[in-house]
Amino acid sequence: MKKKLRIAIYSRKSKYSDKGDSIGNQIELAKEYIKKNYSENKYEIEITVFEDEGFSGGNIERPQFKRFLEKEKENPYDILISYRLDRISRNIADFSSLMKQLNQLNTSFVSIKEQFDTTTPMGRAMMYIASVFAQLEREVIAERIRDNMLELAKTGRWLGGDTPLGFASEKVEIMQIAEESISTNTIEKKNKKAYKLKVNEEEKQTVQLIFRKYLERKSLAGLEHYLLKNKVYTRKGKEFRKYSLKNILTNPVYSQNDNDILAYFRNKGQNIYAEQDGRQKFDGGYGMIAYNKTDSHKKDRPLKDWIIAVGLHKGYVTGKEWVQVQELLEKNKDKSYRASVNPTNETIFSGILRCKKCGSKMIPKSNRKNKDGISTYYYVCREKERTRRINCNSHNVKGNELDNNFIKILKDIFVPNLAVYQELKNMALHNNEKEDITAEMDRLKKEYEKNEKQIKDLAQKVKYIDISVIDIINQELIQAKNKKRELENKIELLENLKSENKKMNTKLSKGAKYILSIIDNCFDIFEKFDLKSKKDIINLLIESAYGEGDTIEINLVNTKITENQKKSILLSSEKGSRCGHDSCAC
Repeated sequence: MKKKLRIAIYSRKSKYSDKGDSIGNQIELAKEYIKKNYSENKYEIEITVFEDEGFSGGNIERPQFKRFLEKEKENPYDILISYRLDRISRNIADFSSLMKQLNQLNTSFVSIKEQFDTTTPMGRAMMYIASVFAQLEREVIAERIRDNMLELAKTGRWLGGDTPLGFASEKVEIMQIAEESISTNTIEKKNKKAYKLKVNEEEKQTVQLIFRKYLERKSLAGLEHYLLKNKVYTRKGKEFRKYSLKNILTNPVYSQNDNDILAYFRNKGQNIYAEQDGRQKFDGGYGMIAYNKTDSHKKDRPLKDWIIAVGLHKGYVTGKEWVQVQELLEKNKDKSYRASVNPTNETIFSGILRCKKCGSKMIPKSNRKNKDGISTYYYVCREKERTRRINCNSHNVKGNELDNNFIKILKDIFVPNLAVYQELKNMALHNNEKEDITAEMDRLKKEYEKNEKQIKDLAQKVKYIDISVIDIINQELIQAKNKKRELENKIELLENLKSENKKMNTKLSKGAKYILSIIDNCFDIFEKFDLKSKKDIINLLIESAYGEGDTIEINLVNTKITENQKKSILLSSEKGSRCGHDSCAC
């Protein structure tokens, strides 16, 4: 008998590639290793592949690696195979923790490249030694990259990619730059063609307007509305959004290299690199440039990780103005944080309801307390609020009325019409299969009775027939008796099946009734649930929800209801309700 063997293959590459140790190659090498070392004659092999492409080995925050760990805890694998040790992790602490976990679960680890086998003491020792060098290699590489970046920063050149708004790029004469040498594995100075930023005069006006108006309006929302109202668009002709405006306002590339910008970064503990060609004077003659601002996933790095230098281009926002903008952004950041954690902004339809006119999400906005002391709120189109009615002018939806009425509508109209609800009712009340078996048994019994009569008739005929045809009568009698046995077997089989089904249907019926009672009771005690539970229930049932004024269009998952029920839920006879809240531009 073959021994069952569950094997996990893990592959990782930090950059997308189709060469060398690509994801595909790593997996193929692992499968070749399995074929060579675990014969199909001896083992029944089950292989699961986990692939992470575009993720660093510096930590274990990788989706497929996390999935492997979850599966490993649920049902441990016999073997984990990886092409190379550092595909698992370059971090000693992470690797050590993983090895301990695998050992506890009796999962062996195989590294094809290094030929490690953790089932032996020597193999385990060699594994840990190799992991130490893997982390050391990673740290050396990181240090080398930063050293290279520092050398590049001193030149102030543009390293490529999309240029910031307000600039283009142009070639400069051959200049000396620092670059890693593959042959010597060191940093060397080489002569290369390079690029620098140059001012785009048309876009420059837009950038200066953005800085000026932000200081006037004192908020990103106010700046965004001003640009929208005055039809000021991005390089690609799209509307400016708050996040893109913030990226512009925080980019030092626009600032002149003067004493204000120098003092700002020194107060933040940052060095500023400048070549001894006049840029070190900080007299405003050049612009600034920042390297290492984002990570490999385009996420912003903290300011302490930036490498800041004086560029080869001209800056056109004074250091004083740029610093004022940073201080205002920091001040507003604290305010926006306090607003975002306000629990009153969460309701059961927040994040679910969308504007019927433009498709944007509708967000709850509190208005005032009614005579009973209950806070009233409205669902307002986010795009309408953002653009102050320029892009959308939909009517608000009465939030309290929607949230309260919808639960009754769910219970009385939608849920009873859900296909799954109807199926549960069928299971609880009757079973068609039982009826089919009974009908078949009745048919077989009638056929059995007819067959019995045929046998009796043949037995009677034998007394009166000529001896020469007795063989023919006997043949018919044998066939009739065989038919009888066949019918008896079928009837017995159906009786057993009917008995088993009766037991099963009793269980199904009880289970269906139990689930139906849970669903029905759920809405009776809905108000006692916390907000998250309420939202989970609605998300489970709703496919989409669109609203404007007093009409809500609800589409539920797998629902058999009429279009009138599905598309029109009147919340109020008063059309075009307005909340009277100035800030939501109703």
